This record gives sequence, structure tokens and C-alpha cells, in this order.
Amino acid sequence: MSSLITAEAVLHCEQLRRNAMLAGDSAALQALLSPDIVYVHSTGVRDTRDSYLGKIRDGAMRYLLLEWSDLQVQVLPGGTALVTGRMDASVLKDGQEKQVRSQFLTVWVAGPGGEGGTWQLRAHQGTPLP
Repeated sequence: MSSLITAEAVLHCEQLRRNAMLAGDSAALQALLSPDIVYVHSTGVRDTRDSYLGKIRDGAMRYLLLEWSDLQVQVLPGGTALVTGRMDASVLKDGQEKQVRSQFLTVWVAGPGGEGGTWQLRAHQGTPLP
């Protein structure tokens, strides 16, 4: 993953995150998530990196379908980028299939090393759609 500050680099990281979520690949997700991430689901549940990865790793939460649309990227000075978009998903949570429709905001930061580092997801906020 490149930390080159472009919208394309951030969208590439979002695609890697989507692929890892669908594959249930907690190791790939761990590489993308900041150790200090604040992950707020559209249900209002808040996860840390460890609690979110645990749900993925243990199968308590499994993404069956995950589509993102209307992605827009704002690259800010200092190695930060904001991504907004819409998520349509089918999630198996604790054995129950749930449909999720939400708007989301993600915050990506260039990791340690600045230009030589990697992008990491620092925050995620989902808001349910009616």
C-alpha cells in the first residue's frame, strides 16, 4: 500500500478493505486498521480494532454481500483523507442474516514514516438509511 496522497491510493485501500471484509480475512484487515481506530457501526455499536477483528476472526460477523457506491474522497493536508459513500450489505451476525443500508464516513491517515508509510483506517462511522 502506498502512502502517496491521492484519491486513487485511498480508494485502492478501501477496495482492499472491502475484499478483506468479504473474505473474512482478519490478518489483511489488521494491516489496514490503525491500532487506535474508532469503528462505529450503523447500529451504534462501537468497536476497537481488537474487538472488530475478533468478530471477523471468530465468525460472529460475516459479510455475505458488500457493495459501496457514491464514493467521494477528500484529501486533506498532513496525510489525511476522508471518504464518504453508501454501503449496501448482507451480514451474518450471530447466526442471523441482516440487511444493512447506510451512509458512511471513513478517515484514512498516512501511517508511520509519512510518504514511506502506509495508509491506515483511523475512523469509521456508519449512519443507517431508511
